[in-house]
Amino acid sequence: MAYNIDFLIAAMIILLLVLWHFLKQNRAADMNNQVFLFFAVIGILDVVAELCSNYYITSGVRNFGVAAMFATTIFYLFQALFPFAFICYIQTLHDNKIVSARKMLLSGLPTLVLSVVVLTNPFTGKLFYFDASAGYIKGPWYMLMYYNAIGHLMIALLLIVIWRKSLGRWSITVLLEIFVISGAGILVQICCYPILTTGFGISLGILALFITINNPYANMDGLTGLYNQRYLTRKSNELIAAGKSFHVITVYLYQLKHINKIAGVQGGDHVLQMTAKKLSDLCGKKAFRVTGKRFVVVAGSLEEYEYYLAQLKRIFDTNVKLDVDDQNVLMPVILSGIINAEKMKDSGLVLEYSEYLESLSPQSGLTEVVQDDRQTLKGFLYNKRVEQYLHKAIEEDLFEIYYQPVYSAKEKRFVTLEALSRLYHPELGWIAPDVFIQIAEKNHIIEQITDLQFYRICRFLNENRKLMDQLLNVKVNLSSLDLMRNDCSSHFIHMMDVYDIPYNWIQFEITETVATEYNESLRKVIDEFTAAGLYLCLDDFGSGYANLNTVMELPFTTIKLDRSLLFDICSDEKRALFYQSIVETFQKMNYYLVSEGVETEEEVELLSAWGVDMIQGYYFSRPLPEEDIVRLMYKET
Repeated sequence: MAYNIDFLIAAMIILLLVLWHFLKQNRAADMNNQVFLFFAVIGILDVVAELCSNYYITSGVRNFGVAAMFATTIFYLFQALFPFAFICYIQTLHDNKIVSARKMLLSGLPTLVLSVVVLTNPFTGKLFYFDASAGYIKGPWYMLMYYNAIGHLMIALLLIVIWRKSLGRWSITVLLEIFVISGAGILVQICCYPILTTGFGISLGILALFITINNPYANMDGLTGLYNQRYLTRKSNELIAAGKSFHVITVYLYQLKHINKIAGVQGGDHVLQMTAKKLSDLCGKKAFRVTGKRFVVVAGSLEEYEYYLAQLKRIFDTNVKLDVDDQNVLMPVILSGIINAEKMKDSGLVLEYSEYLESLSPQSGLTEVVQDDRQTLKGFLYNKRVEQYLHKAIEEDLFEIYYQPVYSAKEKRFVTLEALSRLYHPELGWIAPDVFIQIAEKNHIIEQITDLQFYRICRFLNENRKLMDQLLNVKVNLSSLDLMRNDCSSHFIHMMDVYDIPYNWIQFEITETVATEYNESLRKVIDEFTAAGLYLCLDDFGSGYANLNTVMELPFTTIKLDRSLLFDICSDEKRALFYQSIVETFQKMNYYLVSEGVETEEEVELLSAWGVDMIQGYYFSRPLPEEDIVRLMYKET
């Protein structure tokens, strides 16, 4: 019988090119890449053995001898090993390690049995044998090879289903494509046996892995040449799985945005490249770039960790200037350190914890060091519990609305309410709004919370319509993510229409931080609100970087002065004069003013004397649930 070996030759060329490029490049030294290399080598040896076997079978020589039997036996052996190698590969994608020896023995037992059958076949002839007249003959157990392959493929599919979350959609897609490609090669050879396509299908599968998952460049950051987050994840999980101790230092360039403004994007890229070079010179392959502004150094010992931390503090100290496009630029950073990072049990949590540590830094313009301790870890784990609970709270609508009344200094009564979100955890108790709102914004679920809350506010107003006879409006907070919706204004207007709520009953509060990020899309949303009769309030003025120009650019009618401005106004003359000057300036510009965070009678008297329109704080009332606020407001009348 004549066999078509063209596909085998093509397979050989593909596999050799893959192996050459893989070995040539600066690849990540992890278990997954090691198994891929083993995978590729087996593929090459499999194709070589099949070519040699085919040569002896089709040469016309009937005295096959030892060489023919040896080549064919080796080919069968690699065919038996290949499916099991694929399962090992999937295992390394899951947690970057191969299962324990015991599990390996159990999962690889069919392969081991088949390997024994293959190696003893020269004496038994159960899989194949050579006949002097007929040549190569399939034995009675020949189909065991296919049964073994199909069985392992089923196991592989089962593992993909079980580990789908850790593998990720991209890896699953690639693996399923390999199933299709390799399966097509096997199917063609079964249906048209003279056409040897099994090895070709396998080579295409290995090529697909090389291009996608095991491409060395996929683990490298294109701008800096350092390893990227993808490889850090794999490396960290490998260390965690192996029970090895490691320590992490994060280098966060929190002023990169400012550098981009003064030196351009190219200048910012230059800073990143110089930072990468400094890290590479200091730490070699232990340095990674994980996000645009964030680098990570992994230390294997505590001594190494302390040395790296000291050197990084020296390198990025504020007296060190970087030459960027002929400009001397200060490069302060936040250095966050995690000792025994393996305690997090997951590489993703390591990076999240680093970001949490960075958030504790005041970002004062100096290079700062923040290291984990028992208290910070406790705070981080608390936030993670809150994050997990938020999804349940959204699904079951567990949020509550409290209302804090706002007092009119002129009318001597409550004239408006601020709606505030509250969330109770059965074990943690009341969760501070600043905590869960920040977490919700980070996880992009704040819009869902806002919708739940706004519907509840509208329902409350619909059920207590007489209450609005004595109120100007109810103030509702909107986050930056709420305002970024494509249909933001129409969305909220529709919700009000459902409950027949007059638009002037609602006043949306926009924080100073959001207002400073003024852009055309924000302007469009605000214009649509004002056109509908919805008035806007600038919240937390004085807490950030807003100036009078920001205030005047947007059509605010009310300005709430942040409670931080109240600090020591009753005892510090300079602070009092500063606060009074703000009040006078906004009064001349015809803005309504609300003073937040008022807690003492002395503060109330001082603010009233300065002509502040409204006063809000614990001195008058804490935020109250619906029943209590209704009772309070009717008591006023």
